[in-house]
Amino acid sequence: MQTLPNWVTTIDQIVGTGLSHGLVQRTTEDEAFNGRTICLNGKHVLNFALCSYLGLEQDPRLKQGTIDAVNRYGTQFALSRAYMSATPYAELEAQLERIFGGHVLATPTTTLGHIAALPVLIQKGDAIIIDQMAHNSMQTAAKLVQAEGVPVETLLHCNLELLEERINILSKYYRHVWYLTDGIYSMFGDRAPVNELGRLLSLYEQLHLYFDDAHGMSWIGEHGRGFVLDSLAIQERMVVATSLCKAYAAGGGALIFPNAQMHRYVKNCGGPMIFSGPIQPPMLGAAIASAHIHLSSEINYLQLELQDRIEFCNRMLNAYEIPGTCSSQSPIFYVKLGLPHIAGNMAKYLLDDGFYTNHATYPAVSRRKSGIRFTLTRHLSFEDIHGLVEAIARNLPKVLETKSCKEMERCILL
Repeated sequence: MQTLPNWVTTIDQIVGTGLSHGLVQRTTEDEAFNGRTICLNGKHVLNFALCSYLGLEQDPRLKQGTIDAVNRYGTQFALSRAYMSATPYAELEAQLERIFGGHVLATPTTTLGHIAALPVLIQKGDAIIIDQMAHNSMQTAAKLVQAEGVPVETLLHCNLELLEERINILSKYYRHVWYLTDGIYSMFGDRAPVNELGRLLSLYEQLHLYFDDAHGMSWIGEHGRGFVLDSLAIQERMVVATSLCKAYAAGGGALIFPNAQMHRYVKNCGGPMIFSGPIQPPMLGAAIASAHIHLSSEINYLQLELQDRIEFCNRMLNAYEIPGTCSSQSPIFYVKLGLPHIAGNMAKYLLDDGFYTNHATYPAVSRRKSGIRFTLTRHLSFEDIHGLVEAIARNLPKVLETKSCKEMERCILL
């Protein structure tokens, strides 16, 4: 067999360790899902890894929307949108434009949305700056643009001072400077400094902003339009990509543009819009049903229920004084533990105690910032959340036995 690059063997070893602990690449054993628990090895455990933050995937209206769409249009519409779109697309995109307040293009997935948009919008003579914690899907799309001769720089996470410095320098040599970043970062759950980025957008006419707000969708903002657009309405020289999966609880993605021209260029010329399959009728039906909820006052109550859980979790983490944990303003929480095997051990202890979480490590985060990532949904009770935090605190001494206190302190501070 050919010699593989170091990053392949490193990731393979990390995944192998996760497999040995029963933490990754699992298949649930449930005959039906309830949103709160999953069955692994014959045991029901609380699911603290789900990204359906509002719990809408179990809503009977979305289920019925799926059933109705299948009965009317079948299981699939196997035709490129370059030629024809299934009937529900017209209603869905019209509803999404009401939610987002911009020109909306529905895409098969958020990842394919990036791959459609970035090579069309960013051309030779432009430059890209991308936040180091931006989602892998956006980094993959940026590499396609880089292959066409566009320089790509990686920026230290949310370093606005360095960003402004690089904008000043690159503006002297490039027509446009594109900054690519998440709205809510998928690993640490922290928020992009959207208001400050809006200020930079107004100061530098060559700056363009491109956000991936997949994890900010639905649970925050008017009509659930997401964190980014709740903070900064769509502007010229700004594009937002988001997900119709996750908290929206359907399928596909969406691109929000400030003008009809950008929308047309990406729809007409974006590779996946021509050559990839569309969102299929079952998920179009679910997406339309979800849009109706988003455009009603009910979305406000759903958001408040989740917000109460976020605030409660922060109070519990503070009460138990768990090191390496920061207060979160999103449903994503992160407990930084240090090296990958430490995070793996903690995730295994928690699983044994009845809590399924994600152990996050390279390449999602740097090796010394490995930790436990867990998410909150409306399916989980306050008692469930208290139980997880207590279990983290209880198992922490066992985790620390595997390395010195100095090493633990150094990893947490890095």
